[in-house]
Amino acid sequence: MARPLRAQAQAYGGPYWVMVNASGGWDPTFLFNPTMNATHNRRYTEIRQVGAISYAPIPIDIAAMGLDAALPVETYAQHMMSNEAFLTKYGSRLTVLNGVDTSTNNHDSGTRTTWCGRIPEGYPTLAAMVAAAKAPEKPIAFLSAGGYDATQGLVPLTRIASAASMKRLAFPNRLDPNNAQNLDNYHTLDTYNRIRAAQDERLTALQNAQQLPRLKAGMSQLYAARQSDNELESLELPATLVDLPGQLGDLERFNQQAQLALAAFKAGLAVSANLQLGGFDTHSDHNRGQSRQLAKLLGGINFLMDQAAAQGLGDKLVVIVGSDFGRGPHYNATGDNGGKDHWPISTVLAMGPGIAGDRVIGATNDEQRARPIDPGSLGAIDSGGVKVTPQLIHLALRRLAGLEGTEVVSKFPLLGDALPLFG
Repeated sequence: MARPLRAQAQAYGGPYWVMVNASGGWDPTFLFNPTMNATHNRRYTEIRQVGAISYAPIPIDIAAMGLDAALPVETYAQHMMSNEAFLTKYGSRLTVLNGVDTSTNNHDSGTRTTWCGRIPEGYPTLAAMVAAAKAPEKPIAFLSAGGYDATQGLVPLTRIASAASMKRLAFPNRLDPNNAQNLDNYHTLDTYNRIRAAQDERLTALQNAQQLPRLKAGMSQLYAARQSDNELESLELPATLVDLPGQLGDLERFNQQAQLALAAFKAGLAVSANLQLGGFDTHSDHNRGQSRQLAKLLGGINFLMDQAAAQGLGDKLVVIVGSDFGRGPHYNATGDNGGKDHWPISTVLAMGPGIAGDRVIGATNDEQRARPIDPGSLGAIDSGGVKVTPQLIHLALRRLAGLEGTEVVSKFPLLGDALPLFG
């Protein structure tokens, strides 16, 4: 039998999960796992600390970062962020996981294991699992601007392409949803409702005749999506998107991704989102490229956090930051333009509700290899203990998200016990 149209559903109220992917493989020694080994670091000459977190003191330097000198440093500093500034503002809320052994130097498998917890294919990203467990009926529960976003059929995926595309999604019957002055529709309301009713009847008949569970589930998702038009109309997108000057086009796109994700969160239509900033695959010109892109990344996260706070979402936002893998330890050339190649040891950053701040778990040795941690104290040790791996991190993240014991976890189990990595 045909199902009736749903009444206005209750908005999802959080927490909201944002996965920030530094695409290409970042260098943790330029972040919060600094080193004074001269063969591993040609960029800074001391290590500093804010609270319990050590950092590489890399300033916003136009020349050193290869930025357009036609703009004053203040212009870039307004949108980018140094390690010191980031820790001063967020260190009390931040957990740093260093010495994360991804066990791969491959971009695809590195991105996959960072965001789902294992290298083999077939598992969904954590963002999709959270969306499926918390509010699978929401029309745009999981948003993605790139990175690893496999869903394995748990929940539909909505690409964050642009504000224009999201408006077309919210108003499918509008001739020009991006023109506030033109409210003309393709069909009258009566005709549109008849079309939808016919679609629903056909879909119900197909579903009743279908025997394969996966196809039946997919049809249910399609039905739910079609009934969400009334919810999508509550999506209020920013009147203007961020427009940044100079050589900040990639950061501009990142900040726009953040604006669109926050709009979906505020409307109660989304649970999780992937945001992405690239430019970290620095096989050459490593010092310049990494310091520039990391300052953009931290500036983008700062923008995300500030905008979330301004919209009343700051205390409901969980932010996880990771990359394909790490870089180094050695430079691949002797000159100023030397790069660093792929390296399996990485770092993961986390902050948000339920995550303890001013904490560093895990470390590397003088060869930039991962040191194990004691499972009781979580302190770094030289032998025994356990490795900090993406799988170990995802076990802890699943617990943090309240996924333990849910159907999504039973479908995609990870071996081992969750450690209190986040407090």
